Amino acid sequence: MGRSPRTAADALVRPTGPAHSRSRGYPIVVILCRCQNTGVASPQELLEALERYWGSSAFRLRQLEIIEAVLAGRDVAAVLPTGGGKSLCYQMPALFLKGTAVVVSPLIALMKDQVEQLKRRGIPAAALNSSLPHAEQVKSQQALVAGKLKLLYLAPERLLRPDTLEMLRRARVCYFAVDEAHCISEWGHEFRPEYRQLANLRDLHPEAPVLAFTASATLRVRHDLLAQLRLRDPAKFIRSFARPNLRYLARETDTREQRRLLLAALRAHQGASVIVYAATVAQVEETAADLTEHGIPAVAYHAQMEADRRRRAQDGWMAGSPSVLVGTIAFGMGIDKPDVRAVIHLSLPKSVEQYYQEAGRAGRDGLPSDCLLAWRPQDIGINVYFLKQISDPQERRRAWRRFDEIRAFAGATQCRHQVICRHFGERARSQLCRMCDVCGAAPSWLAAPAAPRRRRAYNR
Repeated sequence: MGRSPRTAADALVRPTGPAHSRSRGYPIVVILCRCQNTGVASPQELLEALERYWGSSAFRLRQLEIIEAVLAGRDVAAVLPTGGGKSLCYQMPALFLKGTAVVVSPLIALMKDQVEQLKRRGIPAAALNSSLPHAEQVKSQQALVAGKLKLLYLAPERLLRPDTLEMLRRARVCYFAVDEAHCISEWGHEFRPEYRQLANLRDLHPEAPVLAFTASATLRVRHDLLAQLRLRDPAKFIRSFARPNLRYLARETDTREQRRLLLAALRAHQGASVIVYAATVAQVEETAADLTEHGIPAVAYHAQMEADRRRRAQDGWMAGSPSVLVGTIAFGMGIDKPDVRAVIHLSLPKSVEQYYQEAGRAGRDGLPSDCLLAWRPQDIGINVYFLKQISDPQERRRAWRRFDEIRAFAGATQCRHQVICRHFGERARSQLCRMCDVCGAAPSWLAAPAAPRRRRAYNR
């Protein structure tokens, strides 16, 4: 640890080409990079660190190449599916470089989880955010300037504060890692204006590489984030958006039929880990209580719960007691649970990207898993109401486009895997996936669909 890279003359240039191997259920599309192993760490040393700190004996697909690119001083743009191991790619290189890696993350809860995990592994890490006591923040700032931290997590709002920028100028930063990088693009489903200012990281430490990671970025968003972050000849990695072990199922229902399908799905996955997503806090609480009354123990999770109760709910579910968690979209970011056998949505998501990210929390171990979207017509009315509240004309048009795309997915008459791949700019390799209801893979508990209803046109 702490060794600096050799000169470029000592570097061994190792090209990588297209790959189509599989691991944990994820096929590969292509890699667009020439990685350089500068001698900071050999593959064997990286594997030893993986075993020592993360308890794993093998890297997931493309993790090693991404880490080597970072150690070679390259900017990196990586699109990895949910559960593809993004965090390891921006955490491990910090162990082998002098200075501190600064990680930009949009969620305080996600920062907290990752910092706690790193500390348990013996890796010096800290976060700076408004939820922490002032004394703890001062202690972390002092540790950063003294060079005692390997990783520092910041929200973009905090990073852009004048006092934070001054602190970072006095620190030795080995690289900046931007997680959820799709937030920088106005074409993305989670656009956050403050992310746009992250381009100024280049001015803060011009020599420090910038890394961008995301799990859900369309072709347009991918081009946008490269430009917005001012990445310099980045090593580009993209994994396939196909998840062949996931069975996509979608059904328009009324409230009674939705409840029947939910119970049937949970009984089919009895004892297995399941996530149920509901649209509102009230629906989360009502659904968890109703399931428990029907002999299916379930725990609620949402942002309005007290932190201790939310933590107990998450820890209990992670340990398998209970096996069913009902939550809002506040749940799931950064959760590493490979054996989730089903993800069930009780409302229409706002975009295909949101659905893909949430449904992708199923089957990270590569085993067959179900993703059920049981939506109701009133979901459309609710979404339309909020779309009409958007004042900015351009953002309203983009939101309507995302709304049309998720409606098309929910009512698709073509392979759902193909619909998802095409959405992200990928050409699917098979016309018949045999892992969605459209391709004839509906389970016995999913009754024959009712006659399709006429799609209603809405005034925009």
